[in-house]
Amino acid sequence: MRSRSPSIQSRTTTFLLKRLIKRERAQDSSVPTGRRAVNTFMWLTPRQSGVKVFQSRQSQLPGEWVVCPQAEAGRLVLYLHGGGYFFGSPQSHRPLTTRLSRLSGSRVLALRYRLAPEHPFPGAIEDAARAYCTLLSQGVPPGKMVVAGDSAGGGLALATLVYLKDRGVPLPAGAICFSPWTDLAVTGESVRRNSEQCAMFQAQALHRAAKQYLGDVSPFHPLASPIYANLEGLPPLLIHVSDSELLTDDSRRIVEFARVAGVQASLEVYADQPHVWQLFSLLPEAVDSLQKAAEAIKGWTATPKVAVPLPS
Repeated sequence: MRSRSPSIQSRTTTFLLKRLIKRERAQDSSVPTGRRAVNTFMWLTPRQSGVKVFQSRQSQLPGEWVVCPQAEAGRLVLYLHGGGYFFGSPQSHRPLTTRLSRLSGSRVLALRYRLAPEHPFPGAIEDAARAYCTLLSQGVPPGKMVVAGDSAGGGLALATLVYLKDRGVPLPAGAICFSPWTDLAVTGESVRRNSEQCAMFQAQALHRAAKQYLGDVSPFHPLASPIYANLEGLPPLLIHVSDSELLTDDSRRIVEFARVAGVQASLEVYADQPHVWQLFSLLPEAVDSLQKAAEAIKGWTATPKVAVPLPS
């Protein structure tokens, strides 16, 4: 499904990103530059007012809690931020997580997983799986929990589901992925097709980030690139991606393979949006995407109604 033409707000954001983020990253690809660049446009992305944000005090759950006033006590989203596995943080993604909390009526745990190159693969997966299992041990029912993420965090969400499934851990009610990076071998045709259109990255950036994260591990490892994993048995998936970004085919193919494996997987392709446009709160398309994600979360985690027998 393809959405309508991009809004004027989206076209303006894409123009600015291409000239300030994409150009800078092409000239300086260092880790400090990548970590600094993520904050460049935070003035465009204020967090949702009225939502409480506080640091988690549990060592097994590093990160921050995001809780809207109307959050349902049992509904929880474990959110994994993007950033090529080497930048980004719960703080950088507050514009997204605070809105997701308010729209879905959920508590959100934005996880601070370990980043490469200091902590390469499989550090991030270990952290995500540990956090999920800790939440289960604290009494959060798997049917009331959703795992979500964007970009590398979206790929990490899918890889974590595969990791948990292979170990017999009860899986969550579903997973939300915004422009997930599912193929660290970078074989998608959209990497070449959209090299000029993509607002944020060039292909070299993907290869460098993959190398930093993987080291000598093969990019075809199924827990590094879930597109090569056995997806059978995963919970429902909702994936949103833009048709003009490098990772378009990462989303298309993972949905195709998931459906072949018998997984309920939904894909919506938005027209000409910047990578992870959900971060930019001024965009109508960001509101639309997050609203649809929130509806999926509420639907997946709804408490089944118990039929009351009629008196005889």
